[in-house]
Amino acid sequence: MSKLLAIEYSKLKEEMDSKFDPDQNLTSVDVFDVFVSALHKITNVLKEEDLKPLVFKQFKEYGDFDKKMQAVVEHVTAARKSTEAAITAIDSSDTPALKSAYAQLKDYQQRIYELEEDMYTDDVTGVYNRKYLVSHELDQDEAFKHDGALIRVSVNNFAQINKEHGHESGDIVLKFVSKMLQKNLAAIGVQLVRYMGVQFMVVAKEGVSAKVQEVFKDTVELVLSKKFKTHSGEILTIELQLDKKIFKKGEKFQEVYEGL
Repeated sequence: MSKLLAIEYSKLKEEMDSKFDPDQNLTSVDVFDVFVSALHKITNVLKEEDLKPLVFKQFKEYGDFDKKMQAVVEHVTAARKSTEAAITAIDSSDTPALKSAYAQLKDYQQRIYELEEDMYTDDVTGVYNRKYLVSHELDQDEAFKHDGALIRVSVNNFAQINKEHGHESGDIVLKFVSKMLQKNLAAIGVQLVRYMGVQFMVVAKEGVSAKVQEVFKDTVELVLSKKFKTHSGEILTIELQLDKKIFKKGEKFQEVYEGL
């Protein structure tokens, strides 16, 4: 889990006082929005709409969302200086203060980077998830940013594995398949995505699509040639399916995906 994003209580209170009356009833959503707004003003690294899913993820992982949000006002963690400190340091030629403010902002950037990694990582396999594909490979209209190929591997008998050998065995299969794929894809700078359920895919640029397809093909052949033992000693076989679709820049992802 990444370190919590933190702001000074005084900054949060200042933002609260500017938006609400002292006797006004507040909801957890109100507090959430104010926290994000105050954090945005302090860090100035991401837009508020980009910060919201990162902050929400932390509250969600730490327990009941509503209770955590109501407690934010009283339990904001250790203080961090804002960009105002840097401006003051520049105006007064205060080099030590400027260095301190810069270090704090670098810390925020690192925290946000870690949060983004958390948000884009699949919990079971450790590879990137669907959000990563949408955010990094597609434009705002969910169309491809370049020419290339969409390549997918599916575990066809996953439901059968779960039914006959249990969900733990199913998770082991997903981890094994993704590890085999990502190990070889990393060498050519391509990221594997667990798109949904039993489907793993990559968006490969035109220049490397042939190499990526070869990695997928070799991995499928290797996995199909192996038999696996469960913890109880039972033998299971993994059935994989490989699909590929060429696309052009500007084509809609959903249309290409449906054509696989």
